[in-house]
Amino acid sequence: MQQVLVFLPFHADFLDPRGLPIYGFGVMLLLTLVVTAMVWGPPRGKLVGVPDGKMLDLGIVLFATGIAGARVLYMIQYRDQYGPGPLDFVAQFFEFRKGGIVVYGAVVGGLLGYAAFYRLVLRRFKISGWKLADAVAPLIATGLAIGRIGCYLNGCCWGQPVCAECQPVPLSATLGEFPLLTAHAREQVCLPPREGSRMPQIHGLQTSTGFSAAPRLPVGTGDQRTLVTGVEPGSAALRAGLRSGDRITHVNGQLNATIVEFSGDPALVAAAKPRLLETRGVALPFSPDDANGTFHRVGFDEPEDARVGVLRLKDLRDAGLLVYSRDRLTDLVEHWPRGESQLTLGVVRDGVPTTITFTPRTVSFFPTQLYETVSMALLVVLLLAFQPLRRHDGQMMVLLMLGYSAHRFLNEALRIEPTYALDLTLSQWISLAIFAAGMLLEAYLRLTMPRLPAGLTPLSEGVTPHAG
Repeated sequence: MQQVLVFLPFHADFLDPRGLPIYGFGVMLLLTLVVTAMVWGPPRGKLVGVPDGKMLDLGIVLFATGIAGARVLYMIQYRDQYGPGPLDFVAQFFEFRKGGIVVYGAVVGGLLGYAAFYRLVLRRFKISGWKLADAVAPLIATGLAIGRIGCYLNGCCWGQPVCAECQPVPLSATLGEFPLLTAHAREQVCLPPREGSRMPQIHGLQTSTGFSAAPRLPVGTGDQRTLVTGVEPGSAALRAGLRSGDRITHVNGQLNATIVEFSGDPALVAAAKPRLLETRGVALPFSPDDANGTFHRVGFDEPEDARVGVLRLKDLRDAGLLVYSRDRLTDLVEHWPRGESQLTLGVVRDGVPTTITFTPRTVSFFPTQLYETVSMALLVVLLLAFQPLRRHDGQMMVLLMLGYSAHRFLNEALRIEPTYALDLTLSQWISLAIFAAGMLLEAYLRLTMPRLPAGLTPLSEGVTPHAG
């Protein structure tokens, strides 16, 4: 998993302070477009009479409409994760870097794009639609193979956790563990379930960092910095040397500051802030979760300063001011920056400071993204081998429909998705529909399409060349 491949050294207020991030998922999508539409697409199109340049145009149209369809279907399937209004839907449509596309949505979007492009552009060249379908079938499988590498780099579309009793399974021991703090799976394996979510719940498998912490003391009492109470057996934290009883004093090179949050009546808030600043507090930006800016935040380098500052708010708290506390480690873990995976902790153990560096990793998941990449690469080989043996035009597209739907139905059984009727996921039901459609299409083409000569039949059989 490599969500961010590199940070380019461009700096601006609206960019990540580390530079301009180049996302692995986006790179794989771009590579898909280059390989299928720019490199391999034109010679495949030329076999069936597509004029120069039109195959690239078709590839761009299919790419754009496919991505749009994939995103829309995801947002429909997981509508509980998005705002209720149409404006929320439009605004969140473009948040691709957070993950969230469904391949079968790309099928629908691609078909609509193909229909429009064929009607507006290709029809006047008298190109056989079924020959063109055979030409693009290996391109589609290639795009799926490359695109799923992007899913793997992004850490989305993961499979179920691998139980200890069924290990080892193919690729899971080395490729099925993701950097935990950036993994999309963290919400399911670590965080409490979201109310109203349709996703299957697998919470409680691990913590977000590989260790547990003591409950936070009442605000205004004692040291609010994280105290380690347990380290997960076999975790990266344990191998790095973290132990129960360690007090975390630094995180990623910064003091593990105590953060005091307060909210309530504006007059009480206005009175509280200067008192905290007078006890060596530093005003902090609003929390990323606090879009309305109702929670004000002040940080303290020294735990004692935070305790004294909160004590000075007693009269305001009695009047209704709400006060909470946390530390920088908790804040950082909750809003972990994309592209980072390593955690460096400064701890004090028996009065002795030490530094511990490790990368928390998830439990092993079935790497279903890579299973699809392998499966689609094999399907490309099968399609090319079958090409001269087909009995009628359109049969390669039928083979793609049957092959992908069969693979996806089985691969989906290894994933964690909402289920519907008969305990099947939405993608499994769509797989069954596409498999049935492929069988019906084959029967229709056998009845309506001319039978090709026995033996090896080139894809260009019967094609009339077009100039320009």
